[in-house]
Amino acid sequence: MELRQLQYFRAVCETKSFTKAAEACFVSQSAVSQQIKALEAELGFPLTERHGRSFALTAAGKLFGRKVAEILDALEDLCFEAEGVAKGYATTLSVGYLNRYDGWEIQGAVAAFVARHPHIPIHVTAGSHDTLYHLMREGKVDMLFSDRRRALNDAYVNLHLIDGWQYVEVSEASDVAWSAELRISDLQNLPCILIAAEDQETVEADYYHDVLGFSNDFLFVRSREEGRMMVAGNRGFMPIEAREQMGRTGSIVRRIPLVGQNGQLKSEYYAYWPKDRENVLIREFADILTGLFEVEK
Repeated sequence: MELRQLQYFRAVCETKSFTKAAEACFVSQSAVSQQIKALEAELGFPLTERHGRSFALTAAGKLFGRKVAEILDALEDLCFEAEGVAKGYATTLSVGYLNRYDGWEIQGAVAAFVARHPHIPIHVTAGSHDTLYHLMREGKVDMLFSDRRRALNDAYVNLHLIDGWQYVEVSEASDVAWSAELRISDLQNLPCILIAAEDQETVEADYYHDVLGFSNDFLFVRSREEGRMMVAGNRGFMPIEAREQMGRTGSIVRRIPLVGQNGQLKSEYYAYWPKDRENVLIREFADILTGLFEVEK
């Protein structure tokens, strides 16, 4: 049994055509037919059955085709990983993303990456801006998706992806729940719920107080889901950012635009990674992420 026979049969299963399979494999149709006949002879049972000018996979052929695809995928990843070890390439990927960003793109990029490389581990970590910043400096994440709070550093790739629109989430029981938009001054009597690790609580509070101008009392949670439960219980409001710009939305938890003198507030979002640690996996994930953010531009 030869590798090319398995590759030809996989192409036949995927294209459902000997002609298209031959084109995909850059060989003649007769070469594909001959190799699959040789494969069937070695196996001792048919993989396809003819119906005039068309064909269909046998039950055994369908099973064999599914398993062959899995084996070839695994073989491709094995070769990739072995080459990585031999040449010093990365064989895993670690991504960090800002925990208050409420978009689907990171999940979509992870799913697309895993579909391409099912045997390459990818680790995803959510955190506050400073948590992610320190993880990257310590080499614990390969790249991150976060808002911009510092001057851009030439030692990093700084890939601008979107401007995230700022909102606050409040309970339907809140006195401000029916507001079409809110200013920071409208929220000054309500606790502000922030997502942060325990060792980053002071950093996040200082940023929201000193830079963004929130004078509220701060309550801290570890995840967006935990924060929303507190919002639902009308214990305060939670700042959140999203890709889409829209008006007030939601029912139990209402999302309301946060505005300033010049309209709705927004933040710049980038993908960051150190130039001296760039590798093919980082670049591929960044390309996937860029494509997802460009879908609705």
